[in-house]
Amino acid sequence: MGQKYGQNFLVDNNIAKNIVRSLNLSLSAIDNVLEIGPGKGILTKLVQPRVKFLTCIDIDLQLVDSLKRYFASNNVKNVKIVNEDFLKYKMLEEHSNLKIISNLPYNVGTAIVQKVLPLNNWCEAVFMLQKEVVSRLAAKPGSKDYGYISIFASYYTESEILFDVSPKYFKPKPKVVSSVVKLKNKMYKEPDPLLFEFVKHAFSMRRKTILNAIASFKELDKSKGLEIVDNLKISPLLRPGNLSVSDFLSLTMEIKKYTIRRV
Repeated sequence: MGQKYGQNFLVDNNIAKNIVRSLNLSLSAIDNVLEIGPGKGILTKLVQPRVKFLTCIDIDLQLVDSLKRYFASNNVKNVKIVNEDFLKYKMLEEHSNLKIISNLPYNVGTAIVQKVLPLNNWCEAVFMLQKEVVSRLAAKPGSKDYGYISIFASYYTESEILFDVSPKYFKPKPKVVSSVVKLKNKMYKEPDPLLFEFVKHAFSMRRKTILNAIASFKELDKSKGLEIVDNLKISPLLRPGNLSVSDFLSLTMEIKKYTIRRV
């Protein structure tokens, strides 16, 4: 079976068991689980016997058909295998209080994370991703990996890096190390759209001061920028990478006040 979509399949059962165990330590018969990209089913076959219902979404029809045949031959009733691109998949209301598990594809992992995190119908997720992506997701202010995706993830979730996975545990072997990260949903409402717009703008010029980032955003100027940071008792000389999610939320609220006044 070829890798039509560039998948790297996990082939080590001990690693798979550790990933499944990480999802709230042990899954139970009341849990509904979503697996994104089950592939050949190494995680799927461990999760299915432990849970109330398991929904699997995979873009690869050949893999989907193989898993359907496997579960049908074993007369399994609590699994639904859907052949669809998860990035186009609609998370319906029936999918509620989900636990999510996935060995995410490297090429679309970040996009999938950005789709999942703002949703309020899941409570916990365990993802395996490229190590550098996980490092950015879980990065804290002041670290070299801290950036837009760190703030995005931190707004919606609490994250914990669990362990690394060597390329030797995959087939074909990727050229990078993977990491497993656990995310807990904070169930926050969607922030003002200005928040992530400003965060993205600020990190596009991360070597500049936060004053420069504010002054060049929404056609404000340095005098307005100085008023904003002064109101919030934030040093105008700090770089974006030194500011917390809370700082960015406060800055966004102040920037919005100034832009509203100008209209």
